[in-house]
Amino acid sequence: MDYIDSMKKELLRRKYSDKTIKTYIYCIRKFLKNSKKEPKKINKSDIINYLNSFIEKDFTGSTINVYLQSIKFLMEEILHKKRAFYNIKYSKTPKKLPIVLSKEEIIKLISSIENRKHKLMIKLMYSAGLRVSELVYLKVQDLEIDKNFGWVRKGKGNKDRLFIIAKSIKQELQEFIKENKLCFDCWLFKGNKNKHYSQRSQGY
Repeated sequence: MDYIDSMKKELLRRKYSDKTIKTYIYCIRKFLKNSKKEPKKINKSDIINYLNSFIEKDFTGSTINVYLQSIKFLMEEILHKKRAFYNIKYSKTPKKLPIVLSKEEIIKLISSIENRKHKLMIKLMYSAGLRVSELVYLKVQDLEIDKNFGWVRKGKGNKDRLFIIAKSIKQELQEFIKENKLCFDCWLFKGNKNKHYSQRSQGY
């Protein structure tokens, strides 16, 4: 049985994000290569010893938890082993207070952006509380500007999420759509070759 392929298909069927699927598959490949055992013969001690090796290498709690999650998925969803068989506690991750900019710092930051499109992107992302990944996947049809809200389609947890459009940028959004002749099904912020704007763009 190709456990990697089976796991990938199951993750796809459950509509996990591409990033999560790649991460889980990467973790499982490393785990199975390290264990050198038939997956069905892997026991709780094998898993604990593997994760303990990360602690010795000073891996972060978050990284260890990702490996644990991927292993749990393999054991539970693909190999159908009982939870009690590998009930391992998660590694604690340090809680850090987020660095928050003041209102004046935000205004200064936005004012320093010369490119009009980039400035609008930052304004919308900041005022609506959008992630970069959510911002670049917005389409014109996702916005109901007259009603002061928009929709993130299939966001975190594969769910639709409503966000508020600030009144201060309503007119700017409408003008941007009109001037760029964006159709109903167009990406709001187009990149090269009419694709959505890349998250890795150096433009902003």
